[in-house]
Amino acid sequence: MTTCYLLKCRISFGHLHGLLSPPPGLSEIVETLVPRIRFEVNGLVNEFCHVSVLYSECLPLELSSGMLGNKVYTSRNSQLRQNSILRELQKAPISPRSWYAFARDLMTTGGLEEVVSDWKDREPMTNLFLNILSQGSNGWEEIWGVTRPRLEEYKRRFESVWNPISDLVLSRLSELSKTEWMTDEIPVHFADCLNGGFAWHDSIAFAALPDIEVQKKFLAHELSELITPSRLVELELKREGLDPGVTHTVVDMLAYFSVKDFIEKPSHPNIERKGVIPNKNYYPKVEELYQIFEDYSKNPSAYDDFGSLVKKLVQRLKS
Repeated sequence: MTTCYLLKCRISFGHLHGLLSPPPGLSEIVETLVPRIRFEVNGLVNEFCHVSVLYSECLPLELSSGMLGNKVYTSRNSQLRQNSILRELQKAPISPRSWYAFARDLMTTGGLEEVVSDWKDREPMTNLFLNILSQGSNGWEEIWGVTRPRLEEYKRRFESVWNPISDLVLSRLSELSKTEWMTDEIPVHFADCLNGGFAWHDSIAFAALPDIEVQKKFLAHELSELITPSRLVELELKREGLDPGVTHTVVDMLAYFSVKDFIEKPSHPNIERKGVIPNKNYYPKVEELYQIFEDYSKNPSAYDDFGSLVKKLVQRLKS
């Protein structure tokens, strides 16, 4: 049974690793397997995000204050809002989990018909979005006609710089998080209207940033969201009475130290490339924890497991 055959059958990488691992006692080492990154520019995903941003005040605060809170985009396209849709969304119960799950299915399925068969009549929210996407939202065709060529060109540019480093970054993330990748492919969608991006289970959607080097870190961060044992970090912080927001710092630090060696330095030494080095104004306790992460990145094997690193971080925060 070949690796190619197993991949075609979409057997999980964790299972595949087990099948290919040598019997106990053999010195042969099997390299950590990493998923393939598949970049996409998809009209359906972009339209769903477009509608969500346009009516973001009707969605949970976790969404509307984050990647859906693109006020510039909303203001520019405010004339496309319809009162009938606004009223329906205001009445529909919407949870962040349902929104993310629906977005993921749009990113991973073959088309709208498949999504309809899976989601129809499951929730009021999804029925409403399915209805909008089936009929076409007001003014979307004109927006997509301009947006699609630009995103396609950006996708080609970004693929050319990401593909040569992809396996190295993902292997490094696996090493730093002390967690194996459990999927063979990660779809990454460019969505023009998002104010940032999001990662959910095995899928990512994010905006296209002007600086390609910052985009590398941006993608590394979303990949870190998928593999970092965040729940373990959050529980330990809460147990010790510390700010659970430091969990986001851990995610971003692992992302930074997985990709920093592959980010080109600016041609002018005085240029500040915001978005690469973890931002102390956005992520809590960056300055206090930076040295620990830098030392850890040089020798992850010094820690038996990820929990040992978390305990070291907690000790530093408490002191």
